[in-house]
Order: sequence, then structure tokens, then C-alpha cells
Amino acid sequence: MSIPEIGGDQRDSSLSALTSSIDNNPSPVDFLNSLLAPLLPPSLPSNEAQPPSLQPIDTALNDLLTQLSLLSQDTASAIEQGMSDVSRTVPRLGYDLQFMRESASGLSVSLGMVQGRVARQADYEMPNNKFPGGEESEAVKAFRALEKITHLDKLKTRLESARDTLREAESWSTLESEITTLISGKEYAKAGQRLAEASRSMVVFKNEPAEWEERKRLLVSLGDELERVAGEALRDSLKKDDGVDEVRGFWEVFMDMEREEEFKGWYFKERGRELLEAWKEPLVEEGQDEHSLKLSDFLPKFYSLVLQTLSAELSYIPLVFIPESAPSILASFFQSTLDSLDPSFSNRLAAVADYHGPGALPELVKAWEATVDLGAGVQGLINKVIFNTQGGLLSGGVGEVEAESPTTISTSPGISSSSPNHPIPRANSHSQSKRHQSISRRFSRAPAVSLSPSPGNVDDAWETTLYEPFLDWQSSYSSLERRYLETEVADLKASWEKASMKLGGKDVVSGMISRTAELKDRLEEAIARCRIFTFGFGALHLIHAVDTCISRFYNDERTAVLNSAKSERDNNKQKNKVDELDLDGLDENGGDWSGWQVGLHILDSLQKVAEKLAVMEDELKAELGEYGKMLKAQKGEKWDGEWDGRKVIFGAVSLLQQSTLNNADLHALIVSTPSTILTQSKSSLLKFIRESQIHLQQTILLPLLTQLDTYPSLAVWTKSDKQTKTGSGELYVPQFSLSPTDVITRTSEGLLDLLRVFEVYGGEKALGWSLGSLPFVEGMGHIVALDCLSSSRKDKETSVSTSDPMTTATSSSASPAPIPSPFPAPTPETIQTTWISSLTLSLLSHFTSHTLPSIQHLSREGQAQLKEDLGYLENAVRALDVEWSELGEWGRVVEMEEEEWRENMRREGGEGVLAIVGRMRGWKI
Repeated sequence: MSIPEIGGDQRDSSLSALTSSIDNNPSPVDFLNSLLAPLLPPSLPSNEAQPPSLQPIDTALNDLLTQLSLLSQDTASAIEQGMSDVSRTVPRLGYDLQFMRESASGLSVSLGMVQGRVARQADYEMPNNKFPGGEESEAVKAFRALEKITHLDKLKTRLESARDTLREAESWSTLESEITTLISGKEYAKAGQRLAEASRSMVVFKNEPAEWEERKRLLVSLGDELERVAGEALRDSLKKDDGVDEVRGFWEVFMDMEREEEFKGWYFKERGRELLEAWKEPLVEEGQDEHSLKLSDFLPKFYSLVLQTLSAELSYIPLVFIPESAPSILASFFQSTLDSLDPSFSNRLAAVADYHGPGALPELVKAWEATVDLGAGVQGLINKVIFNTQGGLLSGGVGEVEAESPTTISTSPGISSSSPNHPIPRANSHSQSKRHQSISRRFSRAPAVSLSPSPGNVDDAWETTLYEPFLDWQSSYSSLERRYLETEVADLKASWEKASMKLGGKDVVSGMISRTAELKDRLEEAIARCRIFTFGFGALHLIHAVDTCISRFYNDERTAVLNSAKSERDNNKQKNKVDELDLDGLDENGGDWSGWQVGLHILDSLQKVAEKLAVMEDELKAELGEYGKMLKAQKGEKWDGEWDGRKVIFGAVSLLQQSTLNNADLHALIVSTPSTILTQSKSSLLKFIRESQIHLQQTILLPLLTQLDTYPSLAVWTKSDKQTKTGSGELYVPQFSLSPTDVITRTSEGLLDLLRVFEVYGGEKALGWSLGSLPFVEGMGHIVALDCLSSSRKDKETSVSTSDPMTTATSSSASPAPIPSPFPAPTPETIQTTWISSLTLSLLSHFTSHTLPSIQHLSREGQAQLKEDLGYLENAVRALDVEWSELGEWGRVVEMEEEEWRENMRREGGEGVLAIVGRMRGWKI
């Protein structure tokens, strides 16, 4: 028996039948029995051996379970959908019921009113309201009279409105001819009023787009014509000394046309015509002849003319415009004039940069100074007109700045570099244009000019227009200052070479002092430029430029001075052929300047150079402390309008606060100034000091080093072993009581003679300065040169009272770390001990690392002699309280016999002194 497969078309009917079967059976058992009864096979006869197959039943059950599962899923989905619909509609149902209730209440009230009106009307129309004989009652007559009066009044009102509308419409047919006639008759005020009336009547055509557009075009055309003619007449009136009343009349005409901005355009252009013409004067930076002015010389003259023009407007503007708006009009006039400059201010600054190249920064700084002074003068005039027109109220947020005299615009040294041009579009003759925004600004701060400012509230957009052309150059201050300093230093080098400053002996060192002073003057000018041109926001770049410049200067001086000193030392060596330490002729007042005296003078000069560097660093730190004022500056009470002894308006500071110069690194530098800010310079100077000390040591040790140069070639090292052989029984007789070689004897005596030298010269300040940078004195408790200088001016002044700036603190690091407190000078005994130790260790280092490894062969007798020399030299240096471990190592290895040497080689490896001695002896593992 097989179960028919349920197809897609039969599924709905099968599910319906299944659902009906479930409803008709009270229990699951009955449902299953009724469902499976047709599918069960008949009962088996008792004699049948095999039961029927149950596979069909299993298949039917599986199909049944599938259908039940589908039915269950459909039921669950229907229930979920129903619950969702109920949950969504129940809240809305309450709102709908409330709305129906309110609507029904309103309908009830309206129906009551209608019913009352109908009832009252019916009362008047009832037959019983008539008197006998058919006459109407008085109430009915009064009602009818009132209705008629109301109807007539409404009719009259509508007829009058229609009459006015028709008159307005009729007037449009003659509008053009009327305006033309009035303009021809120079009745500009009546023409303006007529246009104003026509403009008001435009409401008639608001529902007729075609008519509206046609009449709008006519109004604009007539307004343009009236503006053109009235503007030309306004120009003539502005040229008259007594034409203020006429100008005032033209202002009212333009107000009637709602063209106040156009009037300002005509007014500003004519009143500023002299300024625009003066601005066109050719400059030398624009390719003119040398007799033309530079921009930095031209600007003070031009700015004086600007202040004169604005001063004249103080009394003129309030007579033409509304007095309360006079400050805003004056500011707008100044801004419009700046926008109309041709060529633009930005283009002229770019021309300055292109013309002067790396040396343009001073010109830019001069131009900036003059512009800052102009801003203060303009603000003073605005404050004055506010005081005159608004009861003494000054412009909000700006310090009380008096009007500058036209002759007080001044300049001071300044600089520049090439940068892309950013021209600012000029305003046209009829309206002000939107100004170009500099790419260096990170935020926009130029609001639109207010036509009717509140008292004391004048738009400061003119400040942005005035100062923004400089912003790109200020943001490029890093490259400008770096390039200019490079040019300055190059010029200084050329002058030094021309004056033959690089001489030998003492002159070359004295020249270094004067060159350092000249460089310091240039760097102080750089500090002044940063203060003036960037208000301190370029401090980070200033320090980097100054640090780099000083570092390069020290490196160049180190090469020049030491090369000159070495050359002179070598020349003296060739002339004198010294082979011993000569302690005579060291009188510093004598004319014979030996290498020893030159070395002392170099160290003494370097101390003065280091002091100048400390002063420069103190000045920079003092500057950084003052720059914090600009970082925190805010418009209002927190801004006093003063910087570097001059009056500055906040707009100049605000732009720099929004520039790329104002970053987190700058704040970190100013808020927490590090103890050392000229790191490159100090590192270069420290290297200079160390190499100068090494040079002096080489000069002192030159006789000893010259003797040691002959040590590897002594014949004693290759002398044959003495063996007397008279027969097979003859024995080797060793030589006893060896004496040190003459070289070692003289070297040891020379080291001991150093005590006498430093007893005489131990008090030299040059020797006692920077003991910590001497070779081989690490850990001996001495300080590096630059650490002894105070990192603050107060400490520096305190330390000057001591006889020597040397200290007793410890430091051997290559990167100096200034200690902010003075220390006592070292004693002569300390100087003597430290220098002798360093000299001895330097000599021993040369002896063990260069002299001894240069011995090519070592015989048995040579071994004994070397052992004797090493012991003698070790005793000599111990007398100087000096220990050198490598010397002892050489003595230990030289004493070894071949077998002991082999054992140590296998244990310690074939490197170092063991390998060198083995090579000398010819031993192999």
C-alpha cells in the first residue's frame, strides 16, 4: 500500500482537511486513529505467517509530522502578527477616541449656535410679529435696516479697494515715462519715491507670475538708470566742500530704492579715490628704477594719508548717514578701500619676497610694523567716532587706543622668502565683494558687515582685511628666518675672510671672540624679528633656526681654529725639533706664542664663548616667558592692547592664534620651558671644548710622543740571545740587573716633570674650566664645561662674583645637562691632579694601543727588556697616583713563557694583548 505524494496544488486542501479532522476529534488518540485507519492493513488471518509491511505507515507518519510542523509555524506567525497589530493600534485607538470626543463636543457647540440663529430668524419671520393691518414689527424693521447697512458698507469697502487697485495698475502704464521725466529734471528724490510706491504696489500682481516678473524687470531697469544718474551726480556733490546736504539727499534717494549698499559703494569709491591713486605708485620691487621707493618706505607715507582721509570722515559721515551707524560706516569705508587696492596688498608682498629673495624678511617686518601701527590708529579713530555719536561707548573688546597722528607711522628692521601669491579680489564700484580667505587660516572669522550695529558693537572684519595678507608669510616664518640667517652668516664669513681674521696663534682665537660677538648681534636681531613679526608665535621656529646657526658656527670655528693651531704647532716642531719637554719660554706676556700658550688661550676664549651662549639661552627663555601673554590673549578685558611698547589691536593677534604657528608644540615649549633649549649648539660647543683640550694635551705631550715614536724600532727588541757554546756541556748565562731603556726613562721623567709645570700653571682659569670633559676623567667627580654655567639669568649673575665658573659636580655625558645653581671654583690642587691624571692616561693609552703593538719582533732579551721598561713606567705613573689596567696586562703577558702563553690562549681566546705578544715572540698555538 502506498501513500500518495502531496503536490503543491493539493497542499491548501490537505491542510484544510487536516484542520477539520483535528477539530472533529476530541483527543489526540482519536485523531490519530481516524487519520491512520484508512492506511492500516486488514487484520491478518491466523494462518498467515508473515505480517504486512509497515513502511507505508512510517511514510504517512513522516508526512503527517511535516504537515503538523508547517501548520504550527503558520499558526505561530499569525499569532505574532496579530499581537503586533494590536500593540501598534491600541495606543492610537485611545488618541482616536479622544479626538472623536473633542470633535463631537465642538460639533455640538456649533449646532447649538446654528440652531439659536435659526430660531431667532424664525421669530422675526413669524406672522405674529406683524401688527394688525399687516405692518411689520419694529424689531423686524431694525433687523432689515442693519442688514442693508452692513451690505452697503462691505460693498463700499470692496469698491474702494478695487478703485485703488485699478489706480495702481493704471499708474504702471505711465511709470517709465514719469521716472524718465523726473530723472531728466534732476528730481532724484521724487523719482526715488515714485519707484518706492511702485515697488509697494507689486503686491497687486502676486497671483500673476508673468505680470510680476515683467514689472519686476521694469523696476530693476528703472532703478539701475536712476542709480547711474544719481551716482554720477553724487560723485560731483562729494567733490564739493559744501555738498554735504546734497549727499544726504542722495542717501535718502538710495534708501527709497532700498539700495543702501550701492550708495556706500559710490561714496567709498569717491571718498577713497585719492588713496587708490596713491597706492598705484610704482615700487622698486615691481621692476621700477632704483629711484623708486621700496614697499617698506612707501607704506608709512601711504598709511599717513589713510589716517588723514579717515580723520576727515569723522565729521563728514555722521552728517550723511545715521549717526548711530557712523562707526560701522567708517570701518566699512576703510575695509572697502583695502579691498579695492590695485595691485592687491598680497601681490605687493609677494613682489617684495621675489625681489629680495632670502633677504626679504626685514622688508616684510618693516611693512608689518607699519601696518600694526595703522591698525591702532584706525581703531583710535573708530573709538573717537563712537564716543562722539554714542555717548562715550567704546568698541567692545578693544583697548582704549588713541588715534595715531598721521606722522607717527614708524618702522623697524625686519625679513622674507618666496611664497605663493594669494590675491584678494577688489570690491566693484557698486557693492562690496567677499574677501579671499588665506589658506593659512584654520577657521573663518569674517562676519558680514552689519548695516545697523548696536551701540559700541562695530564689526571687526576690517582687521582681518588689513592683516590677513601677512598671514601666509608669518606662517612661513620658519623658512624665512632660516634662509635669512644663512644669508647673514654667509655675509659675515665673507667679511671675516676679507679682513684676514683667520691668522695663527693668539690672533685666530681673538678673532673667534669678535666673530662670536658679531653673530650674537645678528641672533638678537632675529629674536626681535620673531617678537615683532609673529608676536612670539614663531618661537619654536626661532629657537630651531638660532640653534642650527650657532651649531654650524661652532663647527666651522672648531675646524678653523684647531687647524690653525695644529699647523702652527707642526711648524714649530719642524723648526725646533724638540725631543723633550721644554718648560722655558712660557711667559704669557712674551712675544713667543708657543702651542702651549695658544692652547690655553683657546680654552680661555671658549669659556667666554660659553658664557655668551648661556646669556643667549637666558634671553630666549625670558622671551618665551613673555610670549605666554599672546597665547592666552582674549578680546575684552584680558587684552590691554600693548605689545613690545606699541599699541596693537586684537585682530592682529587673533589671526596668529588661528594660524598653523599656534600648535601644541609651541604651548608645551612656553608652558614648561626645558632647562636646555639650544641643544645642538651646546653639543657642538662641547665637542669644540673637548677637541681643544685634546689639542692642548697633544701639545704638552708632543716631546714624549715623539720619543715614543722611536720606541718600536729600538734594536734591543731583536737582539740575539747571548749563549756561549764551547761544547756540548756549555750553558746559557742570562744577563742580570737590566736598566730601562733611555726612551722609557726620559718618558717617565717627563711625566714626573708635569708636576712642576702644573705647579706654575695650575691656577690658570682656562685649565680649571670644564675638567669633566678631559679625556679619561669619567667618574672622577668633575663637571662638563657647559654644566657650570647657570641656566637662568639670576643664577648667572650670582655666579659671576666667583673667581672661576668651574664647579665640582660630576658629568661625563656628551649631551650637556645644565645645572641651575652656581658652584665654587676648583682649587689649584684639583686642577693639577686632574690634568696630570688625564695627560698620563692619554699617554699610556697611546703607549699601549699604538706604540707597543708596533713592535714587530721580540727576542728573549727583548722580552726581558720590555718587562723591565713596563715595570719602570708603571712605578712612575703610580707615583702620580694613576692606574692604567692595560699597562699591567701588558706586563703580565710579557712575563709569560711559551707554555704558559699557550695555556692562556686556549683559555682566554686568541685576541688582545696575548695575540700581540705571541706575534712578537713568533709563538703559535
